[in-house]
Amino acid sequence: MSFETIVVSHPAPAVVKITLNRPERLNAINATLLLELTTALQAHANAHIIILEGAGDRAFCAGEDLKETLAPKTGSADELRVAFNHLQNITRLTSGSSAIVIAAVQGYAVGGGAEIALAADFIVAGPEAQFKFPEVTLGHAVTGGISLRLSQMVGVLKAKELLIRGRTIGVQEALALGLVSEIVEDPKVRAEQLASELTMLPRAASSSLKMSVERAIFPNLETVLHEEVNAASYCFAQSDATNAFKKFADRKRVYPKVRDINTALTRAVESFPDKAFLRCQGQDITFRNLDRSVAALAGGLQRLGVQAGDHVLVMMRNSVEMVYTWIATNRLGVVWVPVNTDWQSSTLSHAVSAADAKIAIVDREFADLIRATEAFAGHQLWIRESGDEQDLSCLYDWETPLQETYTAMPGTTSAFLYTSGTTGRSKPCILSHEYFIIQATLLIEGYNLRTEDVLYCPFPLFHADATALTVVPAILLGATAALSPRFTASRFWDEIRESQATVYDFMGATLALIYKQPPSPRDREHRIRFAWGVPIPAFAEDYERRFGHPLHTLYGSVEASIPVVQQGPRVPRSCGVLRPGYQLRIANEDDEPLPPNTPGQLLLRSDNPNAFFQGYYNDPTSTVKTFANMWLHTGDIAKVDARGNVYFLGRIKDVIRRRGENLNASEVEEDFCQHPDVEIAAAFAIPSSLGPGTEDDLKVAVTLRDGSRIDEEALWHWARQYMSRQRVPAVIEIVDDMKRTPTGKVEKTSLIADGGKRFTDRPARL
Repeated sequence: MSFETIVVSHPAPAVVKITLNRPERLNAINATLLLELTTALQAHANAHIIILEGAGDRAFCAGEDLKETLAPKTGSADELRVAFNHLQNITRLTSGSSAIVIAAVQGYAVGGGAEIALAADFIVAGPEAQFKFPEVTLGHAVTGGISLRLSQMVGVLKAKELLIRGRTIGVQEALALGLVSEIVEDPKVRAEQLASELTMLPRAASSSLKMSVERAIFPNLETVLHEEVNAASYCFAQSDATNAFKKFADRKRVYPKVRDINTALTRAVESFPDKAFLRCQGQDITFRNLDRSVAALAGGLQRLGVQAGDHVLVMMRNSVEMVYTWIATNRLGVVWVPVNTDWQSSTLSHAVSAADAKIAIVDREFADLIRATEAFAGHQLWIRESGDEQDLSCLYDWETPLQETYTAMPGTTSAFLYTSGTTGRSKPCILSHEYFIIQATLLIEGYNLRTEDVLYCPFPLFHADATALTVVPAILLGATAALSPRFTASRFWDEIRESQATVYDFMGATLALIYKQPPSPRDREHRIRFAWGVPIPAFAEDYERRFGHPLHTLYGSVEASIPVVQQGPRVPRSCGVLRPGYQLRIANEDDEPLPPNTPGQLLLRSDNPNAFFQGYYNDPTSTVKTFANMWLHTGDIAKVDARGNVYFLGRIKDVIRRRGENLNASEVEEDFCQHPDVEIAAAFAIPSSLGPGTEDDLKVAVTLRDGSRIDEEALWHWARQYMSRQRVPAVIEIVDDMKRTPTGKVEKTSLIADGGKRFTDRPARL
């Protein structure tokens, strides 16, 4: 069965919907689509209402497909002229038809796509719609009668400016100019609603009125259509058009082919040398300056003997220098291993041991913690701002900068990012170069990120949010990654304004803390287009009204990347729909599929072998279990409705979601049991004090050794002193005994949220 570039459907009586069906090419026009579109319009010329739309969510139609030709059979001028006449026929069959035509424009409407849209009678645009006429800049001539129609719509001078300069017209400007009828959240849904409304009008009256207006305003349209074909044929024969098309096509082909971070950065430096890439703690670092610093650091690391395949452990707070360590290690073909800056004691020791690193690079405040693990000799530990011979700054001056970049394959390991401990101890996940590229691309395409965006992330660089979903998208787009050292609710909007952010990411708890800040007249004083994150809290709609921007959601993990992304209006409690290139199954305990709306374990597959993590480092048993039966087992409970909306319901393992971290209860318990008075500890989730729809609070129940007189408050102060901040419980309860399973484990189903002592005097920062 051949793939249909045009799909015709009938959403309601007397309504015909014609869908341009090349979403992977932004619905660009090739010879097949052109012929099928004109055929469909001719076949339905007598319809009452026609809806024109583009498949997918990124574009209505991106104009001519520059990777193909409109004259594929002979390449001759005669064949090309036939194609131009087909383009003109689209206008004849829309503006000149008795049918009322509605264009549902989401995303890009470029060149021929804009011409098709603007020949409609009603133009319903989405919030991300963009119009553009790049023909002149490519040495081409416009078609579709737009040289006449546009001047009537916006005025002669404005039409000349838009057509000659070929600049992008945002949706708000388009509305002000009269190029669109209305802006709505989902233009496809609104187009069908409008079509239903219009079918209630007397057909003869509405059709005759349309034709009268068209003849009155465009009496010489037919002459213009013929002249445009002549002009287009002439322009295509010129060398200027050939050269312009080649340059444009080459530029368009660069980024889709990038499959590793090293190549992506090289091309970003070439394309955007003076663009701000990193914005952190008052510094703006351009792509050119980044490249210079990375070359210097890579040279120093090479002088130390660090080489391809080695691991470099990093324990640093967010900073420009921490980003340098990642890019520099990858330049050498080395694996970057950032660890959680909250880890201490046995948790940190296990993580350091698992990293199997050749050297460590740390902030001065963490130097003693790393020394205590006894994993590195003095010459293997490099400290930022130590002020001695082991100062990180020394590595930048040791050797000739390394300009040559390691040739990474798509599957070459870029980094280990640790799990939050969903199946036991936190484990290092092996992540390839292409893993990061794929995640970033999914975010870019799913949310229409742009070169001019400033992507603000308040989360640490040992998370995928800051790496795969902030730094790498900025590299691919030539955008700016704005990194905060840490999330602070009271400073959040000040940092948003200072960084000039246009997009930020969140977690449920961070939104709750922002939302609970006192209202301010400056609440809408920002450039934010939208924010994305998980989970969406119960107060989301009020948050959106207060701060004046939408919230979007998704589903993902370090193992699975982000296979599920919200598309269009938010569906209550859903985290989105499955992205193309992935397969999903809601399964029972035998991995067998379950019916729609039935909870089960979420299993995933991907068409790309590098879309998921490559396994747990030095842990083949856990890796094989995770990929059993050729499915990635997420360990999450979910359901999918009949429309494909995915609903995350919880986690299978004993995990507590708190302050943006998935806490492993066993690690909390192990830490508590190091107290000399604690005999048994059981950690579990209780409802968050921040309110429903956010995250969990942590409660720990303990039994004490005989004769102990310690109380809950003393235990809490001990925990604050000796445990990672995320693992300090909100509630501690001392109990006489706890029910156990036959194997001696605490049966946590017998534990309850009530009881114990709650501690609210915790750090204001998350």
